[in-house]
Amino acid sequence: MGSRMYDYYKDEFTIIGIDLIKHPVVQTYNSLKECEGNVDVIVDFSSVECFDVLLEGLNRGIPILSGTTGYKIEEIDTLNQLAREKNTPFVWKANYAKGIKLFSKLIQSCKNEFELLDFIEVHATTKKDAPSGTAKVLANELGISENKIQSLRINQAPAIHEILFSSLDERVILRHEIINKKAFITGFDEELRKVI
Repeated sequence: MGSRMYDYYKDEFTIIGIDLIKHPVVQTYNSLKECEGNVDVIVDFSSVECFDVLLEGLNRGIPILSGTTGYKIEEIDTLNQLAREKNTPFVWKANYAKGIKLFSKLIQSCKNEFELLDFIEVHATTKKDAPSGTAKVLANELGISENKIQSLRINQAPAIHEILFSSLDERVILRHEIINKKAFITGFDEELRKVI
């Protein structure tokens, strides 16, 4: 995702990196403290090892948009609380695709109407986590355990989240599928424009 961000924004913004190892193009630093001048926004699509960088950024009043899915709920809560204290924008989403926002709204409409549900998520075998961060967030919205998510990893599969709500008489199937990974950038760009 970081590479896609770079390709999308490289002609519009000066992009620097924190703790990127031997990146061929981006100027990198070992820490945020080493960055000279103003940093307008921190974009985090990395790993949970960057938590301290996010804390430091918020303490400096730098807006942050994060899409790293490995953080614990308590860590996200800590970042949200600090952002409120510092009056600094902090946006964390497991998935920036615009369709996921609609998907969440549809879930809320259906979750109390049916007694049964099945949750399936599919990703390519290159996906590191199972269930995905998006699936975990959706499970939380549904009020179900992550153990109820059926995760499949299939060669070259698109990202799919599918929830089947059912009763003995009928079934409603909600499905969100990423056709092009640019969907993540489009939704992210809308959020970015709100904070810069």
